[in-house]
Amino acid sequence: MRLLVLAFAGALACGSTVPAVAQTEAPDHTQAMTTQWRVRPAPGLDALMLLGAASGDALQSGYYSEEIVFIRGQLDPAAVAAMDRIGQRIRSHDLLVGPLLALLFSAGPVDSLQDIITSAGDPDRYLRPGFEASPSWDAERYAGLRGLMPDILTVLEGFRTSGFETWYAERFMPDIALAIDRNLAAVSAHDIIPEQARLLGRDLEPTVEILILNFSQPYGIRIIGQRFIAYHGWPGDTQVRVAAHEIFHPPFDRGDADLRARLAPLESDPWMISIVENHDPAFGYNSFMGVVNEDSTQALDQIVSERIGVGRDPSQRWQHADDGMHMLAAALYHAMKEDGFDERGGRYRDWLISAFDRGLLTPAEVRRRATAIVGADAVARWYVVADMPEAAAD
Repeated sequence: MRLLVLAFAGALACGSTVPAVAQTEAPDHTQAMTTQWRVRPAPGLDALMLLGAASGDALQSGYYSEEIVFIRGQLDPAAVAAMDRIGQRIRSHDLLVGPLLALLFSAGPVDSLQDIITSAGDPDRYLRPGFEASPSWDAERYAGLRGLMPDILTVLEGFRTSGFETWYAERFMPDIALAIDRNLAAVSAHDIIPEQARLLGRDLEPTVEILILNFSQPYGIRIIGQRFIAYHGWPGDTQVRVAAHEIFHPPFDRGDADLRARLAPLESDPWMISIVENHDPAFGYNSFMGVVNEDSTQALDQIVSERIGVGRDPSQRWQHADDGMHMLAAALYHAMKEDGFDERGGRYRDWLISAFDRGLLTPAEVRRRATAIVGADAVARWYVVADMPEAAAD
């Protein structure tokens, strides 16, 4: 899954033309079941995701070309120009527009387009408190996004005057409403929280909330709290795997000095540098720690998915996902399986430090382990991409 974090809740509340869709919760099948699933719509978040797609998101343009042309045609020139400025500014920092905006706005109410407009009008009141209290808080990033609020407000007001709420209710809500019941039935049998807690070494809240959207492809997006965004057309097994993935973010404290020290040899390794610098930036993960965060999460979610019966073939997954950039995920998965961490559990951060200290994850070992999962060609291609001889990295 691709990057991120965000929080949101919302029964549908877009005005009189929009049919109400209530939150749906899984029945309590058994006292032994820990995970409590909630599945609901979030039209406010979908407006932000559409803004991101229409501002020039390269990956989303292939999924929503008609809708992008439509919404840009409904907006006046000032709103289109504002949307383009938002996209250019955020992408200049190698970030994804829709998911980042969803992350920020999830700190406040997003049941409707009006909720988002209200928050954009006074972000210090409606967004900053929740964002600052979350693990995603970044003062510099908040200041930058706050500076974009006049443009964001211009676009959202343009959505409202162009009839976004009626269009959304008539065009997309019927499929979303059907997906809520379908996805709840698919996920409710899977008890993922104990599996995730077992590998993180800490207690987790029992509730997992899935927010079903239309404009979220191709992303699975973690938001503030144990909540994530998912596309309404994804099958049930995919939703379970998304949940197994997103709840792990982040699997360690990104400011952990001891962990950063252990990671230093890998960070300076030419092969790893090639992955960080030469993968398609549209995928995200445009820093070394971004790759470590994502690939740790992928390795952990693969273990959970296998244990609950929805796992994909790891070789096929990491040969192809995001153009084969997640070589570290394959290596971490291999090391956890070989070392028995997948069975005994514990605190992932402590295991990771121990693995580095025991020589399980030297740069050469990472390549060897990745090769055991995905094959030599998938590993070696990152030398070719960087035009570096293989011998130089070892």
